[in-house]
Amino acid sequence: MKRLFFALWPDTDIRSEIDALNQSIEQPGRKLVPENLHITLVFLGNVSDEIAEALQQQAAFISARPFSLTFDEIDYWRRPRVLCMTCQRQPKPLYQLVNALTRMVEAFPVRLDKRAFRAHITLMRKAKSRPRCDFEPIAIDADNFVLVQSVSTENGVRYDVLARWPLTAKA
Repeated sequence: MKRLFFALWPDTDIRSEIDALNQSIEQPGRKLVPENLHITLVFLGNVSDEIAEALQQQAAFISARPFSLTFDEIDYWRRPRVLCMTCQRQPKPLYQLVNALTRMVEAFPVRLDKRAFRAHITLMRKAKSRPRCDFEPIAIDADNFVLVQSVSTENGVRYDVLARWPLTAKA
């Protein structure tokens, strides 16, 4: 079994920018390491190797346009106690990508989260509140999406990119 999710995977420079913001936030909690910063598109949970392979094959047929996301807010989600970056506006191609992935995954025995999608980058777990924080918005150009495996290690969770697909559809 593999614990998987589809995601947008920021490049190293963007991760450094996000991490610098995260490090400037003075609040108790468990901050994510820069290598784990991402935007989850569709969370799959634990799936068999066979389903993981089939999902990779089917994901190659996903057609979506590249787009940009501007993360311009810090939000606190009380129930999971998560501090995250969010976007005031989410572009239509992002929803089209999420919907295409969701439709593809629904053909498999995978339990999907039924909550409405909201693009976010988790900064901290076990957070206490939303801090006052002024920052320059961070733009992410999405020209591909990835399948990621969450691996538990003695040093915490590590995210490994298993496959990557370009966003190449025309407008």
